[in-house]
Amino acid sequence: MVSASGSADAPGKSASPPITQMLVRFERDANWKRTSVVALTSVLLHAVVLGTCAFVVFKSPQLVEEFFTIVTESDEPAEPIIEQSMMPPDEMNERIQDSMTAPETTSILPFETKASIDLNISDAIPQIETGASQLSGLDDIKVGGETAGRMSSQNKQLMVLKYGGNTASEASVASGMKWLSNHQMPNGNWTFEHSTHPECKGQCSQDGSFTACPTGATGLALLAFLGGGHTHQKGDYQKQVKRAVDYLLKTAEPTPTGLDLRGRVTANEGMYVQGLCTIALSECAAMTGDKRVRRAAEGAIEFIVNAQNPKDGGWRYNPGDAGDTSVVGWEVMALKSAFNAKIKVPGAAFRGAEHFLNLAESDGGSRYKYVPDPAGEGGFPSETMTAVGLLCRMYLGWDNGNEKLAKGVAFLGNVKPQPNNMYFNYYATQVMHHWGGEEWTRWNNVMRDQLVKTQHPLKDGHLAGSWDVADPHGGAAGRLYMTCLCVMTLEVYYRHLPMYSREKIKVEF
Repeated sequence: MVSASGSADAPGKSASPPITQMLVRFERDANWKRTSVVALTSVLLHAVVLGTCAFVVFKSPQLVEEFFTIVTESDEPAEPIIEQSMMPPDEMNERIQDSMTAPETTSILPFETKASIDLNISDAIPQIETGASQLSGLDDIKVGGETAGRMSSQNKQLMVLKYGGNTASEASVASGMKWLSNHQMPNGNWTFEHSTHPECKGQCSQDGSFTACPTGATGLALLAFLGGGHTHQKGDYQKQVKRAVDYLLKTAEPTPTGLDLRGRVTANEGMYVQGLCTIALSECAAMTGDKRVRRAAEGAIEFIVNAQNPKDGGWRYNPGDAGDTSVVGWEVMALKSAFNAKIKVPGAAFRGAEHFLNLAESDGGSRYKYVPDPAGEGGFPSETMTAVGLLCRMYLGWDNGNEKLAKGVAFLGNVKPQPNNMYFNYYATQVMHHWGGEEWTRWNNVMRDQLVKTQHPLKDGHLAGSWDVADPHGGAAGRLYMTCLCVMTLEVYYRHLPMYSREKIKVEF
């Protein structure tokens, strides 16, 4: 028998029977059919799942946001982002003695500048768009949001150089932060009774009399660290800042009128504390994007708005009190910090603050009184209240073409930095910095060197990095208060970017 190929079949074997060939063909066809069914079923299932997800996204987007918030937020990031500072704190402290005698022209930049700088500095992404060999002038720096100058070590270096800081001032800031770090209490807060710290044990004098105000002390210290660009996500003091933020959020009290950050109020400190803690949370939210902190800042702003006096538009010691300019200053800064962090602030709150300033102004708006009542305790304008009032006016929209503001700035320039009134210096320094020009240069040369020279040096042991109280009202908050104000004042070069160098600074209300 010959096969189709022409070869003979082997003896004893025959060709496959027709039935076998049919079964093989059937099995092959069946496999293809099964595969097709499985594939079609898979496609249909995927389509159903994707359709369901799309429905959820379009109908309930908040559920998706909450889900990803839970997934991404963590109290203890496994690998925290650490940004290298300009100089390690310990090394910078060792150089303080030499730095204090450094000439004003000392450059803190790690390169020489030879051409004009064209920089775009923003909160989101610090940009240095030219090579180091091309850098020389700083006239073309473009700055973005309020916290842009502290968002990277490069930004800080450039801002310090442009606006009048030097190696000595930065070394002084670093030493002050180390003193603050050394006096953080075990549960994350600070206290105006700093000498009770387990490691201090009375080595540092001048405790404050506010013995039951750890919330206020914590808010002040936190502002100093944030001013230097240190958050719970980056910088040299991540652990300290995280513990402080956690303390504020843990002790804050939710109320029907917002988040109460005042703590246990024993005297007149309540709304001061609310204001400065709200500034700290708003700045932290703007710098980190931490949603937990942002929610707290929103609640704190709500409390401030509800505490505003409905008649004069001001704030004082307790919610609803008729206002005084000193407390109004902290609350306006809190509202503006929240505004900068893109937290919703009612326009009525800004309008109310403006109304209060109109009542408290003197000399055509270039000077300010403590309270509006001409026959009361604040009937005459003062240097300190003028500095507070002018800063509020700047935040509320007065520009550098305003004649009343120009007259007020000239007044502050004639007063000059005061050796025994740090509260005045703190506010006036911000006014002069925002104003800029020769007025700022003259002011800064005195203020900067005065602070550097009066800080306790390394040889003073545990006191090193702090300042003695030099303020008529500083005894209530003591050395911690004084040190925080001095550090924040020396951070002014990058902590507060000059508002007249920025776009979109005016609050629309």
